[in-house]
Amino acid sequence: MSTQRIAKIHVHHGFEPAIGEAIAAQLRGAMTDREIVVSHRDEDLLRMIGDVEVLLAFRPPRGIWAGASRLRLIQMMGAGVDALLPAPDLPPEVRVTNARGLHGAQMSEFALAMMLALAKRIPRALEQQRAHLWKLYGMPQLAGKTLGILGLGAIGAAVAEKARAFGVRVIGTQREAKPVPNVDAVYAGPEGTARVLRESDYLVILLPLTPETRGSVGARELDALKPGAYVVNLARGGIVDETALLERLRSGHIAGAAFDVFAREPMPESDPLWQAPNLIVTPHVAGLEPDYMKRLMELAVDNVSRIEHGQALRNEVDRMRGY
Repeated sequence: MSTQRIAKIHVHHGFEPAIGEAIAAQLRGAMTDREIVVSHRDEDLLRMIGDVEVLLAFRPPRGIWAGASRLRLIQMMGAGVDALLPAPDLPPEVRVTNARGLHGAQMSEFALAMMLALAKRIPRALEQQRAHLWKLYGMPQLAGKTLGILGLGAIGAAVAEKARAFGVRVIGTQREAKPVPNVDAVYAGPEGTARVLRESDYLVILLPLTPETRGSVGARELDALKPGAYVVNLARGGIVDETALLERLRSGHIAGAAFDVFAREPMPESDPLWQAPNLIVTPHVAGLEPDYMKRLMELAVDNVSRIEHGQALRNEVDRMRGY
């Protein structure tokens, strides 16, 4: 089965212009017979939306799809699609794919790095170094602790595999519970989430951001954690109530946290989380690695070929579920 050939690929990235041009250069090298168009501003994409056949985007603007008469595929440049969905004005025939699977090794390493940094009190070591302070302190070990993973997808499974090497018991949640290698117990539903929270010494959040998960880790959920637990969020900022997190870091109920994602990005200079005790802040970089864009472009090129030939797409998103 074959379908109409795609002549033009549109890249809308929202990064610095030089990054957009670098992405376009990779695409032009892989698809020399296609026109590659780059837009940096939302208004430029809106002006051209009627001509877009395939769109590569990180955070496309909302409410622009009514005029997308030729659009066939949106290839998201990250694993999350919350910047796009829900999109009631997006024509139902438009397919959506994401970049899940490109981050597993990198993000699982990052999760373990943050767990170790918190367990070994690296933030305190750096503070004492800056203060020229020599003061001894103890530190916990990972062995024998319980790691809870909210969202046991591919990245969660990779985190579990690495955590087991440290002698950690691993439990977690899925939408529909099924066995996962290196995971001692998998739960589903609100009761399952409550159990994971209750038993976790370390909590790693890897949920997709959907209407169902937005704000799902709030004051009640944080209070359900063991006193002195640690929280690592590599998912999306909208999942965790950041005010509740700050209060519990200050009280010591949560001993420490590492967040790579925030409700507002970039995080404003005035945000009190910058000064939160025992919080490691990173600027949404957990999934980045030197070859990420190269691998993403290879995925995009493959999906263009697949949609042209009527084949199943890689990483197709269920638009109703939002992931």
